[in-house]
Amino acid sequence: MTLADEQPKKKLTAAEVERLVSRLRGVPTGAPSLEEAKAMREAGWFLVVAYCRISDDAHRRDGHGVEDQTRHCARIADRGRMVVIHHYIDNDKSASKANIVRDDFDNMVVALERGTTEAGYPVDGVVCVADDRLYRGAHAYERFVDAFTMHPDRVYADETGRHDLYGDGAEYRGLLGVAAARSETKKKKRRARLNHLARAERGEPVSGRRPFGWNEDKLTLHPGESAVVHQGVMDLLAGKSITTVTRNFNASGYTSTMGNGWQLQTVKQILRNPRICGYRKINGELVTDASGNPVVGKWEAITTPKEWYAVTALLEKSRNAGGWDGSGEGKRTPRKYLLTGLVRCGKKLEDGRTCHTKMHGAPARKTHKYRCRSVLDGGCDKLSRQGPAIDKLITELVLAKLEKRNSEREPVEETWADEPKLEAAQRRKSALEEQWHAEEISDSTFFSLLKKEEAEIKRLSNERKSWAARQEKRKHAVTDVRAQWKDMDLQQKRETIFGALEAVIVLPGVKGSHKFDPDTIIPVWKEEDAS
Repeated sequence: MTLADEQPKKKLTAAEVERLVSRLRGVPTGAPSLEEAKAMREAGWFLVVAYCRISDDAHRRDGHGVEDQTRHCARIADRGRMVVIHHYIDNDKSASKANIVRDDFDNMVVALERGTTEAGYPVDGVVCVADDRLYRGAHAYERFVDAFTMHPDRVYADETGRHDLYGDGAEYRGLLGVAAARSETKKKKRRARLNHLARAERGEPVSGRRPFGWNEDKLTLHPGESAVVHQGVMDLLAGKSITTVTRNFNASGYTSTMGNGWQLQTVKQILRNPRICGYRKINGELVTDASGNPVVGKWEAITTPKEWYAVTALLEKSRNAGGWDGSGEGKRTPRKYLLTGLVRCGKKLEDGRTCHTKMHGAPARKTHKYRCRSVLDGGCDKLSRQGPAIDKLITELVLAKLEKRNSEREPVEETWADEPKLEAAQRRKSALEEQWHAEEISDSTFFSLLKKEEAEIKRLSNERKSWAARQEKRKHAVTDVRAQWKDMDLQQKRETIFGALEAVIVLPGVKGSHKFDPDTIIPVWKEEDAS
């Protein structure tokens, strides 16, 4: 029975797919035993491993893609007196994204370097359905070829036949394959963007996850959820705050489509989304027709466009009041309090965690205070401390730190010590290129040595840039920080403090005591200023 036969109509979970795919990994069903394989090898057969991969198994989520590849790899092997003795499989993993780890590709490279599979079978070669299953970048290709050629006389085959990976032409073939793969990846992304835009222009829903307020078909309204969204719109238009609207979302009993409770930002996102009035945005712009009119989607709307525009204007207005210039110029207005955005709540919560939410400045009687944000805004709303005392303490600590750093400041160096090393590396690279143009060295030798020299030049160049930046910083270091501090405006003072500190942790004071305890204020210095 195949994986496709076992597939239920419902999509499987990632864990279920992995269990199914794991049955394909390793020694294939019906493969010869180790002793039998060695005897076949003596008789002229090649013992090969098969590498199978697909980038996206999200559509059917059943592992059928890699299973089909294992069968095709067996057919490729049969054509050339090869027998597959191990399957290496990476399901639902891209080969073109740098942050994707392909575990079985790494395992195959190790087996090629070692010369045997995990089960002890000798490795005489590799088969796969196409090159782009193995690699889509130069680094992966180099890793594969380096490991493959560590042992002599191996075979490599795909659907187009056998290929020699030992000759000079192998590198050109690989680089051409990388270029072709990158081109195809860009084409797919471009086609996906165009398809996304075309569907939006036709008014079809394109979101992957079910949007809150609609049923699974993304077209018809969910009666309960849509009512919550509509009431939120009406409440905002009636003058109620977004905090009150968020409380009502939580009181409704409905969670987000991810199963989470509601916070201010998630509620704002829903109410700002033009989907609620039948419109759609792509890259921040409404999708319009040839006449410039917004395209009306095929899904049922929760509110009218007029109401949505009004709600959006209200939410934008409230955002401007929080520190942005309401003129629309996009400029920051100076903060009212010195440490807003830097102080964080250090109160222990009931579950043992520390809150760590950013505190905000707020007016208090004759002065100001720093307080934790509300629960709806991600905080605990249980800590408030006097602001002037914290401001004074942190200012003194930062000024003392800057004074000490200036007194210990190293003299400005005029010449970088490793300049001769960089010049030598550049000369070696030039000489290497001259040898290659004169056909005194082979292509493989040239590119191998060139890669090393370029890496050394890049490393030394980066070190020189860092050195130059340090020297420039020393040239312009503040010499009398206290004298200049008096002449700074609030924004300049904030920039100075934020340049020295990562955060300021504010712990609760002693209950019932009105005495300020400096030990409850913990500065977190940036690495270069760490004590």
